[in-house]
Amino acid sequence: MQHIHSKLRRAWLFGLSCWALAAAHAQSHQTIPLNDLSAFRTPPASWAIAGGISADPGKNHDLRTETGTGILANLPVSGGADIYTQFEHGDIDLELEFMMAKGSNSGIYLQGRYEIQLLDSWGKDKVTFGDCGGVYERWIEEKQQGYEGYAPRINASRAPGLWQKMEISFAAPRFDQYGRKVANARLLRIALNGVTLHENLELTGPTRGGGIAEATRGPLRIQGDHGPVAFRNIRYRLLDNPPLQLGELKWEQFLTTTDFAPDLSTLKPKASGKTQTLTYEVTNDNSQFTLRFIGKLPVPATGDYHFDLQAYGSGTLRIDGKEIIGKGWWFRSGTANLSAGDHQVEIIYTKKESWWPNGLGLFVEGPGIRRQALHLESSVPLGQMARQIFLDYEEEPALMRCFIDFRRRPDSAAHRITHAISVGFPEKTAYSYDLSTGTLLQVWKGGFLNATPMWDDRGDGSSQPNGSVLPLTDEPQLAVLAGSETPWPKFDKENSPFRPRGYQLDDYGRPTYLYEAYGFSASDKIIPTADGRQLERTIVCKGSGQGNLYLRLVSGKEIKAVSATLYLIDGAYFIETAAKPLLRNSAGKQELLLPLGAGASLTYQLIW
Repeated sequence: MQHIHSKLRRAWLFGLSCWALAAAHAQSHQTIPLNDLSAFRTPPASWAIAGGISADPGKNHDLRTETGTGILANLPVSGGADIYTQFEHGDIDLELEFMMAKGSNSGIYLQGRYEIQLLDSWGKDKVTFGDCGGVYERWIEEKQQGYEGYAPRINASRAPGLWQKMEISFAAPRFDQYGRKVANARLLRIALNGVTLHENLELTGPTRGGGIAEATRGPLRIQGDHGPVAFRNIRYRLLDNPPLQLGELKWEQFLTTTDFAPDLSTLKPKASGKTQTLTYEVTNDNSQFTLRFIGKLPVPATGDYHFDLQAYGSGTLRIDGKEIIGKGWWFRSGTANLSAGDHQVEIIYTKKESWWPNGLGLFVEGPGIRRQALHLESSVPLGQMARQIFLDYEEEPALMRCFIDFRRRPDSAAHRITHAISVGFPEKTAYSYDLSTGTLLQVWKGGFLNATPMWDDRGDGSSQPNGSVLPLTDEPQLAVLAGSETPWPKFDKENSPFRPRGYQLDDYGRPTYLYEAYGFSASDKIIPTADGRQLERTIVCKGSGQGNLYLRLVSGKEIKAVSATLYLIDGAYFIETAAKPLLRNSAGKQELLLPLGAGASLTYQLIW
């Protein structure tokens, strides 16, 4: 049973926020079409539609477009102006990708009034409300004084010339029937490049440049008078429907001694009654019981509704007699397509043991409805969560041997790297490395590691990056090829040519990894550059070897040469090297290869 307890504590820690995000993505978004500018009101001359965009991260205000569609670009020659959407919004979930030119400045004004700052903040150690992801300050014109600006928790900005992703959940201000404001606007969440910057932030009024008056609705406004910027994949959900509420709830309690509910039609209820809200608190028992709730759920609009059932034990959800979430342990999810109107809901909660707390929760999200609870708040325990255990950067490099659950994309399934090491530098830059294959797995900035999964309770041996993660690859980057056009071989883990030989620390505590492969001996050192913005990797190869050894710097969908030494990888990061890598097409992708013979020393930089 201790094993179940450990799983439950980790589910509490990491499951709740993940469900909230997954549920949001499960609902349909509308996309602003970027085939032309018809989605915007009287577009200023500086705004245009493009098919491609690029920027040199070393050149101020450099942003170049290519003919086509799908990208909204602002290229002010002098001046420039803001652009407004045709649609207006109240409550909204918004996500978009943007690209800043070096030294550029822009912003997203929700309802045209509340500005979320966009800025080239790459590499800044200390950030303010005026940096990327900050909530801009309000302004007192008479005093020429600002107030109530909110800085992001950390700097999660990427380098200029790279696509970045922002997600915003906004609740509009509320007004009574006489037009008097009864609730301020709120930023429920802002995330930049996968890192949460703000949560549940109250906005007492419009930010500077957003006017004075507030209202229930307004257009999206994008700032265009402070430099070049580009946008794509602008998606949103308008959340205009009223919240759902369970009604006409009746409950029954049964004496049960099993982990899962038996056939309740064969049992006589121990107790029964009516309740205004869904809660396990209709009973005082803490073991050997099953609760069954039956009620009515009025649905305002036809569509897919996503449900999260939190049963501290086991549970089931049925709607109109159909099983939406089947019988099972703890926290699970399901989706039902419901028509507008009333639906019968049945919730079953079973708890056999007494040593964990009672708890029953049901969340729903659907068309025009943000994720909300259908249960009484006290029905889900809050005090049982494990404490978070974070490892921070130190004055010297911090090294942590632990499992890494690697994801090639943020939305892909993770798989475990067992022979991994993570290194965090005082410059607040970190990476994970596979010691068994000499592979640089991922890099990130922000915090160092969340070690809760490894050190809380029994733990599972893994830690997670605590920042904005850039996944690179989990495939070995060295291989022997017959020639430069030979396809990259598939890695055979059972017959791996790699033999790790540990690592050595330099005078600053930075590791150099040693390994043998294909008859060669190699050393591999990864360190931050002087300004901390980049990571520099140097591989030195010795020995006669078994053939032509190559280093695959990267494999991606699209690799662009920005200059003679700089390459853009899938719009996500840059690789810079003075060597002359081979850019080739292979197996439907593009690759950058460098020969790495005996006595060779190769250096390249990762910029993100």
